[in-house]
Amino acid sequence: MSIQQLHNATDTSISTLQFPELLFVEDKLQVVLSKADGLIQQTCLSLLQSGGKRIRPLLTLYGGMCFAPLNPSMIQAAVAAELIHMASLIHDDVIDKSATRRGKPTINSLYGDHAAILTGDYLFAEAFHILSTHQLLSSMTYLVEAIQAMCEGEVNQANEQFSSSISHEQYFQRITKKTGKLLTACCQSGAILAGASAEELTQMREYGLNIGYAYQITDDILDISGDADSLGKPVGTDLMNGNITLPFLYLMDNPIYGNWLKELLKTRKLTHQGIHSIKEALVSSGCLDQAYATATTCICNAKASLNKIPRTPYRKTLIDLADSILQRTT
Repeated sequence: MSIQQLHNATDTSISTLQFPELLFVEDKLQVVLSKADGLIQQTCLSLLQSGGKRIRPLLTLYGGMCFAPLNPSMIQAAVAAELIHMASLIHDDVIDKSATRRGKPTINSLYGDHAAILTGDYLFAEAFHILSTHQLLSSMTYLVEAIQAMCEGEVNQANEQFSSSISHEQYFQRITKKTGKLLTACCQSGAILAGASAEELTQMREYGLNIGYAYQITDDILDISGDADSLGKPVGTDLMNGNITLPFLYLMDNPIYGNWLKELLKTRKLTHQGIHSIKEALVSSGCLDQAYATATTCICNAKASLNKIPRTPYRKTLIDLADSILQRTT
């Protein structure tokens, strides 16, 4: 599939019609967030109503159902994973000073940074309340490690803003922490609650890590080449914030455009015209297609890691989910 086909693909948002098991997660999220008081409840329910792809709970549930029937522990772990993801999004929006997400006002733009940060903290606390109450210690271990990694990834990204000396290895280390670790934790969390073996847990780890890579790379591509209405945020947000992603790393390696881009980054302030020029350079140089090819390789690696997993409809769902990442429009 080409970059153009990526933009022409249908929206791949996950629905409870496709995956009815997610109804259990939606119901429990509603209960958990409704019990908050005052402004916290208002902000939590506002976030819940804004929707989301629910990829993390899906990975938790189906990562477990590859090995055993759905059980209450998997559902609780899936709810905790989504709460952690929601909390991280709120904190990210504060850090990035984002006014919109999914085309709707962010919590920080509606209620201020103070309320947004506390809402995120509340969601983290609720996630760990669920995990501790239900004694899901193995899931908690994976998710704690993921949160630690996400924090490290955010700090590293802030420290590397507008840097033209970031290596490809540093980029992959960063996206492992920011995205890959949580997806990996979800896959392993569900699997361990289903009694998966050590080898199977390793295979689920590789699956989660590689779809994390692909998810972040396609996100990087869409940020610069997508449609603002579909994305629900301005195009070029990453580069405006100084976040150097894979397409830009490939462009810096390009003999024609590399030095030009590095000089632009030194200004540490890019105009909308500058973003447009960089987008044109990414297209004409083939760097966007190069990034998409890298994402495709990651998806192939993810699917290969499932070869020894029991052949069930749930494994097929995980394979299809991996393929759908390459068709994202949001």
